[in-house]
Amino acid sequence: MAENEEPRGIRAKIQAFRTSEHWAASLARDILWVVAVVGCIALALYLICGTWPAVVTVESGSMEPHMNIGDLVVVVTPDRFGPLQTWDEAHATGYQKFGDYGDVIIYRPDGQTDFWAQIGLLPLSSQHPIIHRAMTWVDAGSPEPAYLNPYGGKVTPQEYIPLATSNATTFGYYILYPANATPPENITEDAKGMGFSTASAKYFLPEQFIIQNQGYIRYSAPTTHGGYITKGDNNPVSDEGYLTVNNNQTIEPVEKQWVVGKALFTVPYVGLLPLHIWWVIIIVIIAMVAWDWYAKKKEAETGKKGGKGKAGGKGSRKNK
Repeated sequence: MAENEEPRGIRAKIQAFRTSEHWAASLARDILWVVAVVGCIALALYLICGTWPAVVTVESGSMEPHMNIGDLVVVVTPDRFGPLQTWDEAHATGYQKFGDYGDVIIYRPDGQTDFWAQIGLLPLSSQHPIIHRAMTWVDAGSPEPAYLNPYGGKVTPQEYIPLATSNATTFGYYILYPANATPPENITEDAKGMGFSTASAKYFLPEQFIIQNQGYIRYSAPTTHGGYITKGDNNPVSDEGYLTVNNNQTIEPVEKQWVVGKALFTVPYVGLLPLHIWWVIIIVIIAMVAWDWYAKKKEAETGKKGGKGKAGGKGSRKNK
C-alpha cells in the first residue's frame, strides 16, 4: 500500500505546484519555463555548431570594424562548414571572412579556463576566450612571427613584408626596417611611426617605412611548442609575445586543444545582453513578478464584476 501511495503523493505535490496561485509558486514556474526554453535553445545550438559555448560576445574593440563590441558571435567547430584557414593559407586561396583573409578563431589564452567557462556561462567566468584572427601556424622550434599592421582594421594588408632589427637607439628602442631597405641611423624624440613593447624590449617602425595596404612581419626566438599565431584586426601587433593573461603571463602560440571554435557569423547588439547579464536577470525577474501581480489583480477585479452582475440579475427576476 505504501508503495502505491507514494507516487500519488508526488503527483499531488506536482499538481499543487502547477495550480498554486501563490506568488512564489507562480514565480518558480516562470523561472523553470525560462530555464527549459534556454536549455532547449542551448542543446539545439550545440547539436548544430558542435562546440560549447556555441555563442560568445565581443567585449572589446580589437576586431573593429569587422566585429564590434556587443556583437553576438555564433561559434562552430574548426572543421565545420570547411576546414579552418589561417591568413597565410587564405591569402593564397583568396578565402576571406569578416573583412580579411582567413578564419577568426575563439581560443582560451594559454589554455586557461575555469568551471563557468567550461559550462558556457562566460559572464560568470574570470577568464573569457579571445576572438582574434588566425594568422599562421608555427611548428615547435620554428621562429615565432609577429604580425604588424600600423593601420589596424582600417586597412587589410595585401602582404606582410619581413622586417630586420637594428641596434638599440639612445631612446631605448630597437628600430625596425624592411629587410631590403637601408637601416636608419637613429631616431629622434619627436620621430613619427609605430612603437610597441614586449616583455623584454621596445621597438619602433619609422614612418618612412610604413606604406598603405602593407603589413609587416618580424621573426623572434623559436617557439617552445606548435600553435596558431593570432591577431586582432584592429590591434597593431599580433597576440603572442605581446598580450598577457590574468597573471601577466605572455600569451603563447595557440595549441589546437585551446581553440573553442571558429566564428561563423555575428548578430549585432544582441551580445550586449550577456555583457550586462546581472542587470538583465534582475529586470526579467522584476518584470515577471510585476506581470504576475497585474494578472492576479485583473483576475480579481473581473471576478468581482462578474459576481455583482449575477446578483443583480436574480434580483430583477424576483421583481418581475
